[in-house]
Amino acid sequence: MAKTVRRNFPVTGMGCAACVARVQGTIKNLSGVSDCSVSLASNSAQVDYDPKTVTAADIRKAVQDAGYDLIVVEGDDTGDADDEAESEAWRFQEDYLKALVRDMRLAIILSLLVMLLGMGFNDFPGKGFVLWALATPVVFWCGRRFISTAWKQARHGGSSMDTLVSLSILISYFFSVFNLLFPVVWTSRGLEPHLYFESSTMIVAFILIGRVLEEKAKRGTSSAIKDLAGLQPKTVRLNPGDEYTVNPGERIPADGEVVDGESWVDESMLTGEPVPNLKSIGSKVFTGTMNQRGSFVMRAEKVGKDTMLSSIIKMVRDAQGSKARIQQTVDKVAAVFVPVIIGISIITLLCWIFLAPSDGVTMGLLAMVTVLVIACPCSLGLATPTALTAGIGRCAKKGILIKDADSLQVAKDIDTFVFDKTGTITKGLSAEVFPTADMEFEDEIKETSAEAVKELGQMGLEVYMLSGDNAGRAGEVASKVGIQNVICGVLPDRKHDHIKELQSEGKKVAMVGDGINDSPALALADLSVAMGSGTDIAMNSSMVTIVNSDLRSVPELVRMSRKTSRIIKENLFWAFFYNVLAIPIAAGVLYPVNGFLLNPMIAAACMALSSVCVVTNSLRLS
Repeated sequence: MAKTVRRNFPVTGMGCAACVARVQGTIKNLSGVSDCSVSLASNSAQVDYDPKTVTAADIRKAVQDAGYDLIVVEGDDTGDADDEAESEAWRFQEDYLKALVRDMRLAIILSLLVMLLGMGFNDFPGKGFVLWALATPVVFWCGRRFISTAWKQARHGGSSMDTLVSLSILISYFFSVFNLLFPVVWTSRGLEPHLYFESSTMIVAFILIGRVLEEKAKRGTSSAIKDLAGLQPKTVRLNPGDEYTVNPGERIPADGEVVDGESWVDESMLTGEPVPNLKSIGSKVFTGTMNQRGSFVMRAEKVGKDTMLSSIIKMVRDAQGSKARIQQTVDKVAAVFVPVIIGISIITLLCWIFLAPSDGVTMGLLAMVTVLVIACPCSLGLATPTALTAGIGRCAKKGILIKDADSLQVAKDIDTFVFDKTGTITKGLSAEVFPTADMEFEDEIKETSAEAVKELGQMGLEVYMLSGDNAGRAGEVASKVGIQNVICGVLPDRKHDHIKELQSEGKKVAMVGDGINDSPALALADLSVAMGSGTDIAMNSSMVTIVNSDLRSVPELVRMSRKTSRIIKENLFWAFFYNVLAIPIAAGVLYPVNGFLLNPMIAAACMALSSVCVVTNSLRLS
């Protein structure tokens, strides 16, 4: 059986849901690719492929042929250079945003001049040619990225938002040029040869404004990985077994163990817990955490991509690059959206030509341009991934690691939480234990367990404790933390039977355990949550890992899942509602009623605003 690797490649050139569908389809069709998920919010493609059949360079070539690009470190098919590729992607995005801002400023200045001359001044000799001269750099320089991308896609039978934008810009521009050079075609028919250079220039300006705001907002939703990657020490390079003195105010350069000295260490970037932890001889320390006042000597155990920080970055990157099931439906809609809109715009033109009175061609072209502009599927493509990216990133900053987008979505549907006792509700055998008055030894209950159980109850969720202990012992612990439902005397290999029994009653069950002896139950549960201070086993065996092992993170997970789901629904509603309402108005259905015909400039502003609203709404999660 072929061994596949999972890679996250930064993608450039995507602007809407149709772009996502095209890039994803292109990669999925390659021999050797078993799965692919493309995200507009993070501008990335998560690809599972067999490097013996297809290489990263082959994938990039296919994407380039489709009119886009992948950032790939040549010759690497192991994932070791993902951080390098991502750094290059961030640099690319910085340069891209700067270029967008420059083009936006130029487009605004020139388009305002076109508007002032075209609408605010009386006619003067050569006025039309002045407007033409001002409009040309806006269309062909400031709008070049739309036109060139649309052309590349058209050559390969594809279309996207850039296709709609380019058509609307070019139609209004060349229609104005035709009217300027050949006015007699219209005057001979008793019609006025209007110029619409202000429409073409303002469309470019508004869409560039929208793109700039969108790019800035998208950064906020996907900042988690960049923040985490920024914690990796850049100057210290250690090998396993090396000893290193960590001074006050210094970030720890590797995962390891304290061998001399002691200090307080801020581990909030891993655990979300703001209180520093005391580290003394024998204590474990982790890459990127911040040493406080004291100094100590540590022995490196894991370095580079083997550290917990690297594992967390990979997990967050994979999760943000994955797709929720609802997004699959959106992608299918997006794949046919642009061709459908082009068809609607042509029907709009024909209706105006045959049904309108005298000036049907002119009015029809304006309505056609307006339909093309207002229906750009940016907001549709951003609705789900921006919310998921922001939600997953927010959870990561709180020490809640989500394996994929579906895991975050599933959490909102859970109605029953089943907790293992030892190491989950209690501190476990690795914690300090003390003898009771009469084997026997008893581990401490975590200080936050009762609070977490109470929160879950207040949220309307049912809580069980599943334990191998006898009824007396298990009942005592359950009573102290406020759990009414206790299943005791259960060996690890039988725990999954009880999960199955609860599911057979119609319950949506989450299993919360330590990720090792609870693996059968974790695998069977609708949602698996591992407590285990971010150990490799815990992260690999569960859908969610609570890095700090604090049970209060469980109700926080449910809250974030519910909030993320609500925002996705809001985004999708407004994205669909916007198009359902805007397209008929743009086509001119109100014109026979009250003489209202939407101006293409206003349409461009509405389209840009719809995308910005969707991304801004998602930012509420951050």
